[in-house]
Amino acid sequence: MKNPLNFKSIENKLVKLRECIEVLENLKRTPKEKFLKSKEKSGATMHYFVVGIEVIVDIGQHILNEVFQTRGDSYEEIITRLGEVKVVDENFAKENADMAKFRNLLIHEYIKIDLKKVYQNLQKAPEIFRKFAKAYQEFLDKI
Repeated sequence: MKNPLNFKSIENKLVKLRECIEVLENLKRTPKEKFLKSKEKSGATMHYFVVGIEVIVDIGQHILNEVFQTRGDSYEEIITRLGEVKVVDENFAKENADMAKFRNLLIHEYIKIDLKKVYQNLQKAPEIFRKFAKAYQEFLDKI
């Protein structure tokens, strides 16, 4: 039986996620005061946050749909479900489901964005994104 997953699409998205990780890793090294004053650095950070979270959720929803015949009705629920079905560690999924709220803030509540919180999230985002990428790759390697 043919596997219903679109491996090429997932691989392309993982390449994009690795690009996000690389850019965020570089931005993470910016001293806080310089970051807070730089519209370019904060803007780039927010862009790559959104793209990275979108990639994580897109791949996750595809896996949930095609492999587990379930879905999440929200970004947060997709991440939580990935933990429930053991695509990612369940505790890791629970700890990071709030990234969906951060994405929504960046997209819909952009007037209220606190750049100090953006910088704070930047310090941990590359590692979180890296763990999602690794978990997805390990899951794909098993099927």
